[in-house]
Amino acid sequence: MFKIILADDEPIIIKGLRKMIQWEALHAQIVAEAGNGEELLEKVREFSPDIVISDVAMPKMSGLDVIKKIRENDKKTKIIFLSGYQEFEYVRTAIRYDAQEYLLKPVGKEELEQAILRAEQALKADSPIEYWQEENNDIQSVFRKMNTDIEYKELYEHFKDMGIQTEGMAFTGVCFSLPPGFHKEIGNQDMEELLRFSIFKKIQEYVKKERIGFVIKREVNSSNLILVSPKEKYGTMVEEEIRTIREKIYEVYKVWLIAGLGNTVFHIKELKYAFKTAKFCSELHYFTQEDFIRYEDISRDFKSSFEDYNCQYKEMVASFFGRDGLWKEKLNKVLKIIENLHYGNRYAAENRCIAMAMDLYKELEEYHIVAPETRQEYEGFVAKMRLQPSYRDLESFISRFLTKFLEKNAFQDTVAENHTIHQVKEYIREHYSEDLSLGKMAEIVYMNPYYFSSFFKKETGQNYKNYLVEVRMKEAVKLLMETDMKTYELAKAVGYNDVRSFTEKFREYFGDSPSGYKKARK
Repeated sequence: MFKIILADDEPIIIKGLRKMIQWEALHAQIVAEAGNGEELLEKVREFSPDIVISDVAMPKMSGLDVIKKIRENDKKTKIIFLSGYQEFEYVRTAIRYDAQEYLLKPVGKEELEQAILRAEQALKADSPIEYWQEENNDIQSVFRKMNTDIEYKELYEHFKDMGIQTEGMAFTGVCFSLPPGFHKEIGNQDMEELLRFSIFKKIQEYVKKERIGFVIKREVNSSNLILVSPKEKYGTMVEEEIRTIREKIYEVYKVWLIAGLGNTVFHIKELKYAFKTAKFCSELHYFTQEDFIRYEDISRDFKSSFEDYNCQYKEMVASFFGRDGLWKEKLNKVLKIIENLHYGNRYAAENRCIAMAMDLYKELEEYHIVAPETRQEYEGFVAKMRLQPSYRDLESFISRFLTKFLEKNAFQDTVAENHTIHQVKEYIREHYSEDLSLGKMAEIVYMNPYYFSSFFKKETGQNYKNYLVEVRMKEAVKLLMETDMKTYELAKAVGYNDVRSFTEKFREYFGDSPSGYKKARK
């Protein structure tokens, strides 16, 4: 059973969540509840849950503060956030600290169930020994590990009733999933549920009638089979059966199923591998748009790194501020790097694109290039990013929206001046340890010092000297907590030749001396 903690400062919400979900059917157990962030952190440390379902805005510590603390020592626990509003900084931080989901209140039963199931799948993928290891190398234990208690009993009984010969046979994983536009074409949710059930039921009846395999796991949008065949015939036989099943479903329901053909194994204990490779192939449809994908055909050169992403993103932003006409080309490169980084993992690719879009908006806001009233339009754009049926569609959607949005809201005469502010802030972030007097910075951007001082305050709402001190203090406290530097070393590292001036400014900002600050937080 997966251990779950519920957290919300409104008891009625927790009560509703308890009643909303049939937890045992999801192979889950609520082990604790929390009414604020501090209590949640204590419960996490006490119970070591697999999944935390938490409100974001809570007293004492926010949900984001809690996840930051959790991630210091725990990379395993999956966090599902619930929030009454879609605040950019919350979503952005949640993604960066590897939150599993971010759902808006009021959350629906099916939406939350699917989030929990995805979290459970992620746990199994992250910790294969803990969640996949069979007590016995028999097929019953495989069914039990891959399904909830209710589904396990039903599917295993169905398998036993078929009496399929397994000795000396080949087992091939196959995943049939519904196409992305399925729900749009049906339009009616009740009809969609009925049609989905009928399609997967027909597949199960066919393999039972032909005695060629069995369903090993059912999911909302897919049916996962193990096809059984003599070792000498498994290659051609399996592909013929896949073709037959797809054609039969199309004849009756006019739906072309996506088929993922996984690896073939020759021992019961390896069935999970056959299943996982088939599932992976089926999910690749999001990236390839191919309807039939073989695991043995997959070839991908993962040549991009997160450093490549960061560099290309900075180039894109610089291109935009510089208005050199190349920002769209650089945006496409950013999106291609994201695809390469997360190929095969739809949710990771979507999360990275969302984080990229929100980072961009933050820069546009910071340099006063877009007005506050544009936020609602931009939030609507971000919310629709997960609705795109394929990565190609997502790329096109991002490019189209940003082109229209930026041309309407940002490409004005003020951009050139704001680009100067962008240059100044970038220079300070990279050279804060050097002498950055007002006069020197004015020279760098070719301005009169008096004009530069006025210009900086007008564009940022902040005095240049105060901004420089703020940057230096943030870097100082970071170095203080992450290194063993002495106070005089810290002062020099952030641009202060006079230790006393540095200490006074540090105390002004943080209410304590550097040594006192560090001791109190250790």
